[in-house]
Amino acid sequence: MNVKNILVIHTLPSFNDLQGKEALDLSLIFGSYEQSVKVMFLGQGVFQTLAHQDPESIGQKDYLSTIKALEIYDIEEVYACRASLEQYGFDQHELIDGVQLASQQQLNALKQAADHVYVI
Repeated sequence: MNVKNILVIHTLPSFNDLQGKEALDLSLIFGSYEQSVKVMFLGQGVFQTLAHQDPESIGQKDYLSTIKALEIYDIEEVYACRASLEQYGFDQHELIDGVQLASQQQLNALKQAADHVYVI
């Protein structure tokens, strides 16, 4: 099988619609086909990486726990944009376990290295 480097970029906040869940599902599908998948949360997408959210309190399902399951599909590179977090007043201590901080320079390198980039 020809392995492709795939980058999935989340740009939307957590519970406005189902696009965040669909982006995670896309990552899992590629991971299940043994592709090299990396996940990036950028802009308002960093809200998806925040721990201790309670989506049930607003009538939503908790799809964010899927972020913790990415490792099962060999998706071990999950990044949040440091500048985006700082823009909204968050820091690394507020992230879901397993999410790494990345500089804009690192994120650009991930984009350059990807065979396919999906922005959702």
